[in-house]
Amino acid sequence: TIISQAGRLSAVTLATNMAGRGTDIILGGNPVGRDSDDWQREHDSVLALGGLYVLGTERHEARRIDNQLRGRSGRQGDKGRTQFYVSMDDALMRVFGGERVKNLMGTFKIPEDEPIQMGMISRTLESAQTKIEGFHFDSRKQILAYDDVLNQHRQNIYARRRKLLLKDAEEVQAVLDEVIAIEPGLEAVIEAKKQEFGEEQFMDVFRRLTLQMIDTLWVEHLEVMGYTRSNVGLRAYGQRDPLIEYRKEGTRLFKEMESAIIGRIAEVLPRVQPKVVQKDEEEMKQEARAAQQSAGRTAESKQQNQTVVKEQTPNRNDMVVITKGEETQELKYKKAEPLLEEGWTIVK
Repeated sequence: TIISQAGRLSAVTLATNMAGRGTDIILGGNPVGRDSDDWQREHDSVLALGGLYVLGTERHEARRIDNQLRGRSGRQGDKGRTQFYVSMDDALMRVFGGERVKNLMGTFKIPEDEPIQMGMISRTLESAQTKIEGFHFDSRKQILAYDDVLNQHRQNIYARRRKLLLKDAEEVQAVLDEVIAIEPGLEAVIEAKKQEFGEEQFMDVFRRLTLQMIDTLWVEHLEVMGYTRSNVGLRAYGQRDPLIEYRKEGTRLFKEMESAIIGRIAEVLPRVQPKVVQKDEEEMKQEARAAQQSAGRTAESKQQNQTVVKEQTPNRNDMVVITKGEETQELKYKKAEPLLEEGWTIVK
């Protein structure tokens, strides 16, 4: 690659701040495919000149990127040097202390096109980078704190949902007990449904009903939480911490969702009929069979539509041997083509 040859003698390579990350820049260039003596001479010449010279045209917001660029020179103890140039019009200088440095240049009457080296400028830049890094760190920390609120809800719901998917009898009974606790009048309805469906089938129907309600209301909860997060920042105008307010609202909304799940189950459960359940099961089985048949037809069509590899045809200038009866000729394929149309065949 271009970057791997950046260590060659007299080579000038322009690169982004990635600077060929992941590519080993060897002094003298990449030795692969080159004469070892020639490469060693070039390697020694580059070392004598001081090694790889990295020239930076700006300082980045993160010191990490600057240090990575510096690390491109001085590979594994090789010689190297790094120099950064900064303009007073760079964003980093404009925001942090650029005007003060400009005023100093005016005081000492330093021409605008004259490069200057000052420890104060380096310290100003490093201070600016530290402030920006701290700002970005606080932003990431704040995002994580908001995500943790929803992650706790997610872990709670997924743990319960996983037990229901695995047909955990204790979890199904626990949900059923919650429904009876909220609506005591449903106990008689539940007993009637057990008699109507059979206890085992009823518990399976109840489990699937619970999963359906959880999935529906969890999606709604995610939408509401997203809306809450986008608007909770306005509470800062009332001298309230938006994160604390988001946690409070999140806890309240989650509890409301849990109550809504039980309430929806209690509302739907008396209307569940064996015929409807049986019809739904038949439709699901038909869909599954249709999907299997479709997958089988797709596999068969793929086999039928496999590309047929044609017999390899000689190139026009390849020598071929053709024959017709007892007569044999050796000639180029382009001259044999008219004869092949007359009934000659290729031997080799």
